[in-house]
Amino acid sequence: MKIMSQSADELVLKEGNASGMAIGGGLIVAGALAGYYRHASGPMGVWIALALVAAGVGLILFSSSISVNANRASGQLFYQKKRLIGARSRTYRTADILRIETRKQWRTENTANAGNRPDVSTPQQLLVAQSVIVFKDGREVPLDHQKTSSSMSVGSVVLMGGQGAEVAMAVQVANFLGVPFQEIAPPSFGGMQINLR
Repeated sequence: MKIMSQSADELVLKEGNASGMAIGGGLIVAGALAGYYRHASGPMGVWIALALVAAGVGLILFSSSISVNANRASGQLFYQKKRLIGARSRTYRTADILRIETRKQWRTENTANAGNRPDVSTPQQLLVAQSVIVFKDGREVPLDHQKTSSSMSVGSVVLMGGQGAEVAMAVQVANFLGVPFQEIAPPSFGGMQINLR
């Protein structure tokens, strides 16, 4: 999430860009080229080409951007989520916002081992975080896309990439709107909840 502009009464935020579409287009082109040059080598080359094209189409169709325009003077929050295959726009009253939350949780993913045993996968802990706008009636609207960061163990020390910039941005949005901010940490951090205002 980036602040596009901010004044005393207006805050404009934007999340996402065309990189997902560009990568998807690149995968489609790579798949087409792989299919063209590898089709004579057998069915495996065709399957790889089809997988690249399918991944590219999926990236293009599901890439999205989020735009938020909060106006204190009018008491309105305009929210828009755009995709290639549709957009969703809504206007909310800022008085209906209860708080801004950043939720973090651990997710385990298996990664291929680059050692002597390529058939063995190693589980890796990923910290997933997302900020949401919580309304008084229980509705929730994502303020940004889910972000992941990995952790790496070196002996007994765990090194983690953080979401400090995303948390700082969520705090700034909460301060602008005059609502509380709540960070919900994963259970491995002792289940602590941090309330900032």
